[in-house]
Amino acid sequence: MLRKLIFAFIFLLFFSTGQASEIKEIWITPDASDYTRLATGLAGSNISIISSKEIENLNGKDITDILKSYSGIQVRSLYSGIDGANSTIDMRGFGEASKSNFLMLLNGRRLNDLDMGGIDFSNIPLSSIDRIEIIRGNSAGTIYGSGAIGGAINIITKDSSEVSDIINLSYGSYDSVGLDFTTSVPLSNNTSVMVAGRIKDTSTYRDSGDYDREDILIRLNHNKDNIVSYVDINSSSKNQSLPGPRVIGGVYAYHLCNTLSSSRTAKHIGGGYATNANNCDSTQRDDYANEDNHSIAGGLNIAHSENRNILFDVSTKTKEQKAFYAANGNNSSSNPNSGDSFIETTLENSQLSLVLDESTFIDNNPIVIKFGGDLSNTDYDSNRYNVEGGDAGQVYDASQESQALFFQASLSLISLDAVMSLGIREESTNFYGADITDTNVFGFTYATDHTTMSSSTNNTAFNIGFEKILDSNTKIFTKYAESFRTPNIDERIKSTTSGSFALNDQSAEEIEIGVRYENQLFNISGSIYSMDTENEIQYDQSKNTNLDPISREGMNIDFNFVARDNLRFTGSYNYVDAEFTSGSLSMGTGTYLYFGTRYYNGNETYGYLTDTAINYLGSDSSANQSFSLIGKKVPLVAPVNFRLGAELDFDNKTTALVDLQYVDERYVSNDQENIEPKIPDYYVINTKVISLNGPLSFSAGINNVLNEHYYDFAVSSTFHDDPHYGTQSVYPLAERNAYINVEYTF
Repeated sequence: MLRKLIFAFIFLLFFSTGQASEIKEIWITPDASDYTRLATGLAGSNISIISSKEIENLNGKDITDILKSYSGIQVRSLYSGIDGANSTIDMRGFGEASKSNFLMLLNGRRLNDLDMGGIDFSNIPLSSIDRIEIIRGNSAGTIYGSGAIGGAINIITKDSSEVSDIINLSYGSYDSVGLDFTTSVPLSNNTSVMVAGRIKDTSTYRDSGDYDREDILIRLNHNKDNIVSYVDINSSSKNQSLPGPRVIGGVYAYHLCNTLSSSRTAKHIGGGYATNANNCDSTQRDDYANEDNHSIAGGLNIAHSENRNILFDVSTKTKEQKAFYAANGNNSSSNPNSGDSFIETTLENSQLSLVLDESTFIDNNPIVIKFGGDLSNTDYDSNRYNVEGGDAGQVYDASQESQALFFQASLSLISLDAVMSLGIREESTNFYGADITDTNVFGFTYATDHTTMSSSTNNTAFNIGFEKILDSNTKIFTKYAESFRTPNIDERIKSTTSGSFALNDQSAEEIEIGVRYENQLFNISGSIYSMDTENEIQYDQSKNTNLDPISREGMNIDFNFVARDNLRFTGSYNYVDAEFTSGSLSMGTGTYLYFGTRYYNGNETYGYLTDTAINYLGSDSSANQSFSLIGKKVPLVAPVNFRLGAELDFDNKTTALVDLQYVDERYVSNDQENIEPKIPDYYVINTKVISLNGPLSFSAGINNVLNEHYYDFAVSSTFHDDPHYGTQSVYPLAERNAYINVEYTF
C-alpha cells in the first residue's frame, strides 16, 4: 500500500499545475538556505545537516551521542560505548549486519573497512568538525559506492586556520579521566597547521573492562590563488579489555557464575560448573581487543574556472589489531584451553578519487554536475593462534579492489520552483581469499580450511529525486534509488557454506517521500519510505548467509521549536518495520542423545521433536520439517525510538539541557524465529549544565538520571535444545553516572 501511495505522490509532483510563481529561489546557489543540503547533489533525499554550533550545544560526549539524537539512527553499545568505541550505528533497521549497511565518511572519504571492526569515531575532534551530513536511505550509493544501503554520514572538517586553541579536561564516574586539545598555528599567509590530541583512561562500568586510548592528528592546509590543499596525518592507539556478556535464562550449572541477576558489572568467567553462585572463583584470563591506526590523506580542490572545480583525494591507512578470547574452560594464562583464540590482523587500505564539479545552464535553468571516479584497494592478513607466541593454526590472506565511475546532477527547474537530481554509478569489485590451516596446532584440530576464491562482480547504483516549493515555508520531496554492497571478509569467513568464502552481493531499492516546513520558530522535516533488499547478508544461527528478500517500511521525523527566547525544544521520531518476506529454517534431519538431551543433526533451528518447536514453531513431530521466516521481524531492530530535548538559558552564560531517549523492545540476535524473550524497552534521561565565563567554560552532567537497568544488545544460544530456550548473553550498560568538563579557549 505504501509503495502505491508513493508512486501516486510522484505522479502528482511531476504533473501538478500549481506553482509558487512568486518564489524564484534557485536552491543550489550558495546564497540559498538549502545550499548546504543540496550541495550533495541528492535532491529528494531526507538529509539533515548538523552545524558546528549545534554540535557544541548538543548534549553529546562523542559523535555517536550526537548522531542518535536524529531520526533514522539507532545506536547499540557494548561495554557502555566509551568514546563511541564498540558502538554500532543502524540506519534503516539492519540489525546484526547494520555496521556493513551504512557508510561513514570523512570529507567524502570512506572510513568503513573490509572487515567488521566497526568505525572508530573518537579520533575525530568535535571542535574540528564544520558540519555533519546525515543522508538517510540508499541514494548516497551513487556518489560513495558499496555499503550505503541504509544511509551515509559524512563528516566535514574545518580548515585548520578556523580551529580555535582549546584544552579540555574531564573527569567522571568509573575513574574516567580525559585530556583533549586542539591548536592552530599560521605558518604563512596561505598556510596553517592544526594539531589535535586526546588521552582517555577509564575503568568503565564493567569489571575487567578497562579502556584507554591516545590520538594525535596533524592537519596542514594551504590556500593560494585557485588551489586549496590539505594533508592529514593521524595516529591512534586503543586498548580495550572485554568483560564479556552476562547471562539470563538457562538451567545449566555454569551459568550460575555469570547470571545478570547476581551481578550486572562482573566479567563473564566462562565454565566451571559451579554447584552454587557462591562458588565462582576464577582465574580465567581477561579478553581484550587492542588496535593501532595510522593514516595519511591529502587532497586538492582546484578552481579551474568560476564554474568548474576539480577535486582530487588520496589516502592510505594501516590498521593493526590484536585480540584474545578465552574459552569457557580457560583458567589461567599458563594453562590455555584448546578453545582459546588469539587473533592478529593487519589491514591496509588505499583510496583515490577524482571528481569534476561543474556549474552550468540548461535553457536558463542552473545545473550542477558531479562526474568522477574512485579506486580502492585493501589487503587483509589475519593470523589465528591458540595463544600469544604460539604457532599459527590458521592464516587468512585476502584482498579486494574496486573501480568505479559515477555521474550525479542537480537541475533547478525555475518555472516549477523545483529541483531535480539524477545519478548513476558503475562499480566493479575483485575479491581474492585464501586460507592455510594447520590442524596439528593445538586448538585447530577441527578448523575449517576455506577453498581459495577469486571472483569479480559488477554493480550499479542509481537515484532520481525531486523537490518542490509549495510556499515560502513548505517544500516536498521524493526519491527513488537503487544501491548495493559487497560482502566483507569477516562475513565471508563465517559464510553459510562451510569451507567457502562465497556470498552474493546484496542489492536494494527504495522509494521515499517527505515534507519540510520552516519558519522563524518551528522547523520540522519528515519522510516515509519503503525498501526491498535482495541477497541481503544476515547473521543466521552463527553463520552469515544471503536471505532474499527482506522488506522495510518506516518513518523519520525531526523537529525543533523555539518556545521563548531562552527556551528551545528538539526532538526526533523513528519507526521501522523490518521483516523477512521469504526464506525458511530447517528443523534437522536426525537426532542423537547427549546426557539425556536430544540434539539434531544439520539443524538451523529447534529440532522438530523439542517442546520448543512444538509449542512455538508449530512442529507436527515429523522429520525434515522447515520453519517459514515470512512475516518474522529482523532481530535487533527496535520498531520505535524517539528523543525529546530541552534547552533553557538561565542567562547569557548558563544553559541547562535535558535529554530523554526511548528505545522500543526488539528481538535478540540469532532469533529469526521471533520466539525468544525480547530485549526490554527503556527510557534514558541525561542532563547537562554549561556555564561560559569568557574563554573558560564549565560543564557537568548526569547520565541515566533514573538509574535505568538496561541493555541494547543480546544474543540467544546456538544450542537448539529445550534447556537452552530463553538462554541469552546480554551486555548491560552503565547505570547512573556523572562527569565534569573544564575547557579553556585561548
